[in-house]
Amino acid sequence: MKEQKVSARYAKALFDLAKENGITDRVKSDFQIMRDVIHSSRELKMLIHSPIIQHWRKVKIFQEIFEAQLSKLTMAFFVLLTKKRRESLFDDILEQYEIQYNSDNNLLPIDVHSATELSDELKNRLVEKIGEYSKMTVLPEYKIDKSLKGGFTINIHDWVFDASVKNQLDLMYKSLISEA
Repeated sequence: MKEQKVSARYAKALFDLAKENGITDRVKSDFQIMRDVIHSSRELKMLIHSPIIQHWRKVKIFQEIFEAQLSKLTMAFFVLLTKKRRESLFDDILEQYEIQYNSDNNLLPIDVHSATELSDELKNRLVEKIGEYSKMTVLPEYKIDKSLKGGFTINIHDWVFDASVKNQLDLMYKSLISEA
């Protein structure tokens, strides 16, 4: 829990600074570049989480890899994180930054899991209804989950709408057990 609070504070500070400079979109894309590169390399992941390697060596390595691709603000932020020995919080800070960014831009990311591929018409209706209800621009991500057996679930932050056959069967089973 403590790391989440720290990550949220770092993300808020960076977001406020990026907003002040008018580069919130750039910082978000910089973070995505860094995430993709770091997650594609086992060695970089190990480097970030290694307490043995001195922070100045990590800074040098990250500057060589990222300096040409990232904005000065993002690079300075990552150097600061490394000097404060908080680079292991990078993923959490990125997540918190995205939350700040989405909130500021009135965006609502959702995850839709379904047993089969949803039709385009159903996807559009789903996005439209959630958009009307939330008064936000919906950013859906669709995934197939065969364990649902039918229907779908919608995840919005920590809220889940479960309209799956699996859930209905579980509820029916529980009600039959409680009656017996």
